[in-house]
Amino acid sequence: MKHPNVQQLWDRAVALLDGEVSEISLNTWIKPMEPLSADQGVFILSVPNDFHKTFVEQYASLIRNALKIAGSFDYEVRFQIGHLDPPVQNLNYEPKAASVRNNNGESFSQTTLSRLNPQYTFDTFVVGSGNRFAHAASVAIAEKQGGRNFNPLFLYGGSGLGKTHLMHAIANFICANHPVKNILYVQCEQFVNEFIYTIRENKYDDFRSKYRNTDMLLIDDIQFIEGKEQMQIEFFHTFNALYETGKHIVMTCDKPPQSLASLEERLRTRFSSGLIVDIQPPDYETRLAILRRHAMTNNVSVPDDVYEYIASNVASNIRELEGAFKTVLYYSMLAGPITQDVAREALKDIIQPSAARKITAGLIMEVVSNAFNVSVDDLKSNRRSKEVAMPRQVSMFLCRSLLNMTLPQIGTEFGNRDHTTVMYACSKISEELAVKPDLALQIDDLKKRITG
Repeated sequence: MKHPNVQQLWDRAVALLDGEVSEISLNTWIKPMEPLSADQGVFILSVPNDFHKTFVEQYASLIRNALKIAGSFDYEVRFQIGHLDPPVQNLNYEPKAASVRNNNGESFSQTTLSRLNPQYTFDTFVVGSGNRFAHAASVAIAEKQGGRNFNPLFLYGGSGLGKTHLMHAIANFICANHPVKNILYVQCEQFVNEFIYTIRENKYDDFRSKYRNTDMLLIDDIQFIEGKEQMQIEFFHTFNALYETGKHIVMTCDKPPQSLASLEERLRTRFSSGLIVDIQPPDYETRLAILRRHAMTNNVSVPDDVYEYIASNVASNIRELEGAFKTVLYYSMLAGPITQDVAREALKDIIQPSAARKITAGLIMEVVSNAFNVSVDDLKSNRRSKEVAMPRQVSMFLCRSLLNMTLPQIGTEFGNRDHTTVMYACSKISEELAVKPDLALQIDDLKKRITG
């Protein structure tokens, strides 16, 4: 029987947790739980299903601290599925996959949840110019599963750019909002290993039941089926079975379908039949946003010049950016407060001194066009709208000030313009710098990005 003060104690604890966790996490994971009892120093919370229980366990210490403050007593926190004792199992959330076992006795019918990173959600994904389309497509698929819109979704790009994060975010979103859906996430290497075991043990029916009776199939690093003829045949039929029944397929790869040279043509055309999205390395602004989010998550204060130092020197992918930030964070625990000097020392073996970046008119135009959201072709065109004229004048000014190019040379770079046009542009920007502080800051920022 529920203690009469348990609900009040829980309500006070929830109020304390507001601000300690994100609003989405509070509404999705904390508030749906119900307090059952607080007997013998154990505070028991009811959760709706096994998925919820597994996810919310990461908040156990936060909940314990909140209860301690709210009730002046240090409770042990436990989670129970349902309201009965013993806990009720949520049968609807059990996966519909067949119970195939490998040679280590491990079940292939593990829930997709056990393979998902609970931190990989849409809420924690930093959106920038290089991944905005991929993020939007992934959200659309998560919210409206099934059908042939965006089916299949094929995300491709280099390592560490967020493809796996988006895959996990799709699965986490659906599992949280539609727990009865059978969502199957698997890395391609695991898929291949399961198929090899299936061949050896002659368990084709179990394997096909698992992969063809799912509501959504998400396969990471699909390039690993290249060169595996029998595997490709099996996946071809699995793909068709899911597609023809309106089930969604999401794949990630390190290159576009057309570049999978040793993939069967019929598979390549199917991969290309849906939505193909390229994920690009994060730009400077996105790298800064990622670093700021990590600082907020770790509850640390970081000076702006440290953000700028890391973001300017680690540009290849998000994984390396996060690694560099963690290195600085842990190093500062020994070296003292985080400063740019501390960051330089911490990353001295990671960020190697390199030759000075070669600055060209093309590089200047590329950086400026990205900053003003226009194309390089626009800068070279005859368009005279304010949206294009202003960044064109800034580009000309930077070519003059950073490269000391002659007016005719600049005019040639910008679509064979007359030198008087270039002279006017440079003079105009110089005059405005004296009276527009915001423009001066913007020019300084552009110079930092251009010089690296």
